[in-house]
Amino acid sequence: MLLEDTDRYALSREGRYLSAIFKRPHRVLSTCRLNGGLREDLTHIANHQSCEGVAHVVRDNLASGHQAYHRHACAAGELPPESTALMATAANMQCATLAQAAYEDLAVSVVATAGVLGNATRAGDPAGWHEHPDGSRPVDRAAHGSTEVSPAESGSGTIVTLVLINQACTPACLVRAATMVTEGKSAAVLDLRMPSLQSSGLATGTGTDQLAIAAPLARDGEWERHWAGSHNTLGELVGRATHEAVTRCLLLQNGLCPELRRSLLAALGRHGCDEPTLREVARTELESRDAHCFEQNLLAIVHDPMSAAAAYGMAEILDLARAGVLHAEVAQEATLNQAALLAAAVAVRPRALSEFRAALQPHQGLTPGRFAALAVVKGFERKWI
Repeated sequence: MLLEDTDRYALSREGRYLSAIFKRPHRVLSTCRLNGGLREDLTHIANHQSCEGVAHVVRDNLASGHQAYHRHACAAGELPPESTALMATAANMQCATLAQAAYEDLAVSVVATAGVLGNATRAGDPAGWHEHPDGSRPVDRAAHGSTEVSPAESGSGTIVTLVLINQACTPACLVRAATMVTEGKSAAVLDLRMPSLQSSGLATGTGTDQLAIAAPLARDGEWERHWAGSHNTLGELVGRATHEAVTRCLLLQNGLCPELRRSLLAALGRHGCDEPTLREVARTELESRDAHCFEQNLLAIVHDPMSAAAAYGMAEILDLARAGVLHAEVAQEATLNQAALLAAAVAVRPRALSEFRAALQPHQGLTPGRFAALAVVKGFERKWI
């Protein structure tokens, strides 16, 4: 299927492959292992689904090496291996989305595939792998004074962005544009408040994200753009189109949208207030009949808008405390206040705020997740008393 056809390239999707064929020479910056970096001799840039996201043993695997796989994958997609920068993902190419932005004679197209449910990370999270001359090996966390374990580098989540600019750009301009692609992608993930799977922080991407940016080489008499920062129209267009493409793709690939992120679990799950903890606390704190009622109505409880708002407020306080914006003493009191607000929201009793604060104060030694779960359970109990 032809997605876009210009005098510079033809962008199409065919089966498991998404590719741009250049009609004139382009300068390309990409993260590809083969034919990557900064190139001016490529004829194609492409993305393809190399496997399913979970439990898929690919017959044509990497056992024979990356170069052999590159040649095989290019042949399957009818792409020339010597002049193709090829990216790979577990995402479905049918979920790829194209976003475009323009200002006067400047235009940017971004086509993205995206998934974050299996591999979401936050920049600076503990890594699970360390590269050696003969390949990557798992990091020995115990030897470095940590017991944290990161998921495998080949996790099923990946955000791949392919960016096409209609004007010539210097190499430095493409590098700057790459930072705007990254910021646009991270903004899309942060807007959905997606959790990192390697820490309690909010995700900024995944551990396997890739990108390719292409701009036509300048012809005689043509000038090259030099800057793509956020104060510049090119930077704005790249960031805006990337944000739109990634956001729409996450809806198609993972079923993620702002409305479905409006829940207690979305807000506080990364801090330990998840469904099993809520059920456990309910069974501990409530009579058997009431605990059963709580569990049967858990979906409605966690999606209540006011409760979700209070939960996100509590999560923000915990994040600010971890970042050092709020010092420990203030964070402790603010967390208590927000937990009381959460309980009052669940109980639909806003005037009982001080009552919940007094009831929760003796339990501040609990972990954040269990403390939040206790607030929810106490709120539900008070709703019917």
